[in-house]
Amino acid sequence: MGNVAAKEFRIAVIGDPMLSMGLGVSGIKRIYNAQTTEQVEAAVRDILGKSEVGMVIMNEVNMRMVRDRKLLSIMDTSISPVFIGIPSYNQKDLESDTLRRLIIRAIGIDIAKR
Repeated sequence: MGNVAAKEFRIAVIGDPMLSMGLGVSGIKRIYNAQTTEQVEAAVRDILGKSEVGMVIMNEVNMRMVRDRKLLSIMDTSISPVFIGIPSYNQKDLESDTLRRLIIRAIGIDIAKR
């Protein structure tokens, strides 16, 4: 096997100021404060034009704001970048449900129902 150079990917964040501030402290530089459908969709389009972004972290409220069917399809099927939804700061959601949805998305089956 030949040498394969690993590509370094960046993480982007789309969310409200609380999420952005929290993840910005961790060193993430590509942060989009988005609170309307237009802002969220514009941020997603911008990120899709940046090949260095490999992961997009969004709060689930922002993910549900996307109305453009083409963007929704890309967000659901994209491998690079992969779009990951996390509960909002004040959202009442069980961590296990969020993890379960991520597993279903990653492997395509619900292992909890087997």
